[in-house]
Amino acid sequence: MAIEMMSDALAADMHANHVIGAAGAVRMAPHELRRLRITKRESQEKFWGRFGVTQSSGSRFETGLAIPTPVSILLRMYVNGKLSDGDLQA
Repeated sequence: MAIEMMSDALAADMHANHVIGAAGAVRMAPHELRRLRITKRESQEKFWGRFGVTQSSGSRFETGLAIPTPVSILLRMYVNGKLSDGDLQA
């Protein structure tokens, strides 16, 4: 429950800081991606795996590599609460 509240607070903070633009595009700075993952207390492998991304690629996204559009869409829906952890299980 506390982790869900922290994730909700982080999502609200990201909206307030215009990390998610008006058109819904994820414009997350690499440190925000890392912060989201750490807030959930998850490894890169677990966090990025839910989006179909390897740990290695997730690490690169967290250091500034551009996120492919399909992953960006899933990430945006996840941050906006449209998708849950259960929706993204393999």
